[in-house]
Amino acid sequence: MSYDTVYEAVSDRYEPGLGWDEHAHVGDETSLNVAEEALGRHAESDETGLRIRDFETGETATYSFAALAAAANRVSNYLLDHTERGDRVGAMLPTRFELYAVVFGTIQAGRIYLPLAPVFGPDALNYRLEDSGATTLVTTSEGCDAVDGDLSALERVVAIDGGSVEGDVTVDEYDAVRACDDAFEAVETHPNDPYSLTYTSGTTGPPKGVPTSHRGPIELYAYTEYVVDLRPDDVYLVAASPSWSYGLTMGTIMSGIRGTAIGCYRGQFDPRAFFETLEAWDVDNAMIPPTALRQSRAAGIDLEAWDVDLRVLLSAGESLDEETVSWCEDGLGAPPQDAYGLTEGGMVICNYAFDDWEVRPGSMGKVTPGEEVALLDDDGNEVERGEIGEIAIRRDEDARGAYWGRPEATLETFTGPWLRTGDLARRDEDGYYWYVSRADDVIISAGYRIGPAEVEETLLDHPAVEEAAVVGADHETRGQIVKAYVTLVGDREPAAALADELREFARAELSKHEYPREIEFLDALPKTASGKIKRAALAE
Repeated sequence: MSYDTVYEAVSDRYEPGLGWDEHAHVGDETSLNVAEEALGRHAESDETGLRIRDFETGETATYSFAALAAAANRVSNYLLDHTERGDRVGAMLPTRFELYAVVFGTIQAGRIYLPLAPVFGPDALNYRLEDSGATTLVTTSEGCDAVDGDLSALERVVAIDGGSVEGDVTVDEYDAVRACDDAFEAVETHPNDPYSLTYTSGTTGPPKGVPTSHRGPIELYAYTEYVVDLRPDDVYLVAASPSWSYGLTMGTIMSGIRGTAIGCYRGQFDPRAFFETLEAWDVDNAMIPPTALRQSRAAGIDLEAWDVDLRVLLSAGESLDEETVSWCEDGLGAPPQDAYGLTEGGMVICNYAFDDWEVRPGSMGKVTPGEEVALLDDDGNEVERGEIGEIAIRRDEDARGAYWGRPEATLETFTGPWLRTGDLARRDEDGYYWYVSRADDVIISAGYRIGPAEVEETLLDHPAVEEAAVVGADHETRGQIVKAYVTLVGDREPAAALADELREFARAELSKHEYPREIEFLDALPKTASGKIKRAALAE
């Protein structure tokens, strides 16, 4: 099977932005609940539905589809008693059994799941809770300490391991969930109803919520079939938790839809622990971010010492260098299939699992079958091959494309039939796409897309900081790190101790991957005539 054959066949029967024939045009009476498709139909199965490897202990916990379905049903029944249909329900938990129960239990109950990374500090957490209007949060005792109890919509916090929240918020122990009935019939939802609200990384201003509808996974059919090549009997491992878009959609929802066991790990990434997991589980299909591959190579992992033979190796988030690609192909059994996607648009440019597919190191690949992509100039005209243009994805305006509560930002990004990504690329004569840079100032560090605005706002909360500008600085294994340029108030003087203080201040308030690892003090920040900070000058 070749790319050209598949692309032509899929494009003939697929309408971008809608879905496959049987779901492309839906009436008001149509019902589709992705939690029922991904888990509910496996509710009687004793087959393994979830594997979790603890990197600290080296132990693996396995759970059947039936056990996970019963736990999700308890969550649904709890939410039925304490929330309304369409309420946003957040979970800020490490990768554990209860997290997956909350994901599926929220969705099948007709509520909207709000992913929240366990590395979030108070600023990052409370911003998303407030902006989404979340009424309920499930978290740990540590997470409780970060919650602002005076948020306008938050009514209830469910604490996995105890905890308290200041303010007028009800706090329940998770035992209240465990006491609920384990039988539940999924709520009927329309394919256009949202099931999750995932926040962008804040590349242009504060992070924005992107709703995903129940029909969304249908649009991932081509990616799942021809890129991931996901099969029910695969031993599948996604090195991204459901707190992030890929881990939620491809690592969790699509796993269940394909009838494949979810595979994940808990704890900080460690190359040796990760390769122990690949070998112990006999993984044959994996998604490993570029940073993890580079870190493993830099850590001196001897691939000949490990019995690892992958059929499929996916990697996404940033380009891979030729040395790492060769290292993977020689020792892991498959070259990493780089891919390009974003929260708003899904996976749209990819490398494929075809036997005759040529992976060109550094290239994102070719357009996903069923998608239409163009490279546009500032005037919206398509550029010539070999020239640099902004990646734009064709979308049906009525099908999808909106930011939560931000109509103006929606109009800026979803321009007519196009989703303007803000990413620059070029296309070669063979149709391969090559990433160039962001059109704005986004920082890509260890696969995370970090917007400078959120980091700058947190630094400005420190009493010693007058102004702050954040850019990306090149780094050997992380690709980039966050670097902050700071001017100080009054008579405060630059000092190494103050730089350390600012780093720790930001780290406590933001995500652990988001804080500035380097801080440089300046007398003044470079600015345009209108007073805007010139981040490009700092980046240079």
